[in-house]
Amino acid sequence: MPAASRRLIIAAIIALLVVSAGLRVWHLQRPADYMFDEVYYAKDAKAIVDGRVGPSAKKSSWEPGDEVSWPHAEAGKLAIALGILVAGDGPLGWRLAPAVAGMVLLGCVYPIARRLGLPAPWALLALLLAATDPLNLVQSRIATLDVFVAMWTTLCVLFALRAAQGERRALWLPLCGLAGGLALATKWSGALALVAAAAILILGRDAGEREGEGGGRPEGEAGGAGDTSSRPATVVASVLFAGLCLVVLPLSVYLLSYAQYFWSGHTWSDWLEMQRQMWHFNLTLSAPHSYASRPITWIADYRPVWYSFVDKGGMYEGVVGMGNPFLWWTAMAALVAMPIARLGRGRSDGALLTAIIVAILYLPWMAASRTSFLFYMAPVAPMLAVLVAHALRLLAEADAGPRGERRPWRPPAFVAAGFVLAAFFWYPIGRVCQAVLGDLTGRLGDPVAFTVAAMAAIFAAVALVLLLVRTRRAGVRSAVSLLWAGAIAGIFVAFLPILVAHPMAPEDFYRLIWFPSWI
Repeated sequence: MPAASRRLIIAAIIALLVVSAGLRVWHLQRPADYMFDEVYYAKDAKAIVDGRVGPSAKKSSWEPGDEVSWPHAEAGKLAIALGILVAGDGPLGWRLAPAVAGMVLLGCVYPIARRLGLPAPWALLALLLAATDPLNLVQSRIATLDVFVAMWTTLCVLFALRAAQGERRALWLPLCGLAGGLALATKWSGALALVAAAAILILGRDAGEREGEGGGRPEGEAGGAGDTSSRPATVVASVLFAGLCLVVLPLSVYLLSYAQYFWSGHTWSDWLEMQRQMWHFNLTLSAPHSYASRPITWIADYRPVWYSFVDKGGMYEGVVGMGNPFLWWTAMAALVAMPIARLGRGRSDGALLTAIIVAILYLPWMAASRTSFLFYMAPVAPMLAVLVAHALRLLAEADAGPRGERRPWRPPAFVAAGFVLAAFFWYPIGRVCQAVLGDLTGRLGDPVAFTVAAMAAIFAAVALVLLLVRTRRAGVRSAVSLLWAGAIAGIFVAFLPILVAHPMAPEDFYRLIWFPSWI
């Protein structure tokens, strides 16, 4: 890449991260009271700061003092406690650590996209899509645990890619295990990060190399998961090292997160009983909740979660946990289309590996029978952005020419045009979506409507595959791809007021409620 282009990419990355940081700290203290599950995690973080986690005569001996969120391990609450130590026991202190975690997560997207085979401009596009996903922004502004699971999962994926692609494996693989262990020590669902890391070690060595300019190992660099030797002793040593890093180290980190629990007077038998209680709670929780939803509906953005809503003198202030509908709907189609498109061409590359990572992080939730919420998608959302960037790139570059040469990168003006169109004409866009899907939901009922939406996504995926394979109009494909990328980012602007509790007139508020299931 020419030096001038590299400087432009770096400048764009910095600008995106600066704007994203501003959105995360702007009026971070609004609302001033606990919202949603902050009433558990922020209060428990203060209990940790005060040392109120020892045995209590009023509770069972295994319970951690005044903590009530014991069904989850301590790492996330320790992070919130650190924010309280820095900024005090108030909204800023509660939400400081999540804001930092959200920025760390965003900072990982570009290098992950590069190592999954995307050229620099398309990796920048993946960062733009991730930065304009409402779920990541909102989870960065609320003192709950999911943003920490997302951050550690994203770091785990990045470190696994670096280890798989042969760069100082002895350094990156332990760091991968450490990040995965911290994800596990935040919530048990963080274990999926370690499963994704194992898949990357097996499949990810050539993810960047096969795309030529995609950010894999530099040409001629030694190493890689299977590059060391074919000798049995070396293979056994490699497997044992991976096992230590991805099993033993994470479990040790998990246990270490309970250091204060043991120092406060609890015994080993207390801890084992608490783990048994956690197992029962996390697998059997069945508490009715108005914002609960089935995992199969999450990627359709079907049932967002309102963390806060108040009417102040006729002006509405709300905070909703939702995905970017255009991004997630595109990802739903891409998750079906990408493996077909890539395997149909006999290629197993970064695009396919991205789809596999998304599937590992998301699909196991389908087996969950407990009460679940859309915000559990927080660790998956950054990978959805990378997946969609891959799909849009394939759409733009499906015809590489008779000799395989790539078409040049189209001007970012197309992205800007799509952004402006969506940002300024969001209301008619929303009305179209409401007319097509909202009325359908009201007339047919939720299960039937979702089935129709799923069938539409599958149809769109098949159409995308055919477009990727057969269409020869590269200019049209590029324009459509980049305009849609801009529209994904632009629609984010419309939803900003209900992500940061900005006061809105009721009529403006209801214009943003596209579907009955969104309220």
